[in-house]
Amino acid sequence: MFKGIFSRLNQRKVKVFAVFLLCSFFAWTISQLSEDYESRANFMLQFTNFPDSLLLNTKEPYELGLKLRTTGFKFLGYGLSKGILKVNLSKVNKDDQGYYLSETTLKPQFERQLSNTISLLELENEKLYLPLYEVSTKEVEIVPNITLDLKQNHILEGKLQVQPVFAVVKGPSKEIQHIEKIMTVPHVFEALEDNFTQTLDLVKPQNLENTELLTSKVTLRGKVVQFSEKAFTIPIKAINQPKGFVIRMFPSEVQLVCKASLVDLKEIKSSDFEIIADYGQADSKTSMIPLYLGSSPKGAYSAVMVQKEIEFVLEGL
Repeated sequence: MFKGIFSRLNQRKVKVFAVFLLCSFFAWTISQLSEDYESRANFMLQFTNFPDSLLLNTKEPYELGLKLRTTGFKFLGYGLSKGILKVNLSKVNKDDQGYYLSETTLKPQFERQLSNTISLLELENEKLYLPLYEVSTKEVEIVPNITLDLKQNHILEGKLQVQPVFAVVKGPSKEIQHIEKIMTVPHVFEALEDNFTQTLDLVKPQNLENTELLTSKVTLRGKVVQFSEKAFTIPIKAINQPKGFVIRMFPSEVQLVCKASLVDLKEIKSSDFEIIADYGQADSKTSMIPLYLGSSPKGAYSAVMVQKEIEFVLEGL
């Protein structure tokens, strides 16, 4: 009986002792981590502000070791997850070994990014050498890869506006010299009846391992209007008539169907069109002359002649 009581008392003491020991350990650990230490920590580097003539010849993560003075808590955090520091490459230098940034250039950059509780003592090396290589830039025309599906009796007024018109590519001359155009991602505009604005991503051409597309997006704008049709009767103008003769045409005028916006169509007149019969293209065997549209008003979306050719005879003067 007494043995069981002592056994339970001993177990209780062990548990209490364990709790106090654990609390003491945590208190000691927190006290130690609160102290300042000098040690090294590795940081991942993110590069910004590349000079126009340079690119980084690697896609692998880039690390740099720094000697710091800070609390144990900070070092513990860096041990669990590496910090990230941005590196401004605008002041990169070059020597016999390659391109580099000096410690005097990097240290102020890093100090601005580290918290006030961290002192940067020194970098892993006095110079940070980077695998940079020289490149060229080139402007390439942007070609929209789109399908315009307009509602019935609607047209695109004027040209599709592309902004910017050119994309800038940056890479080795041997890679970019053959690039003639940059396409957008495919896009379908469905049942258009109103003006539209659409921003699309650009597609980097394949097999350009060391080339960067500096222009990533393009904005397309278009004006959509409703159109109607109207028929006009236009007199035919004969040109290149042979000397001493006059051309008699049958008929001497032809109908033309014009498509334009409702607003423009009200302003268009027959005299705004010119239909020409060129005797130089006449077929003497069939006595036929082809017709072509010499001019049409700016607002006309399309102008289609009902007849493509007419008969003629030559009469002496």
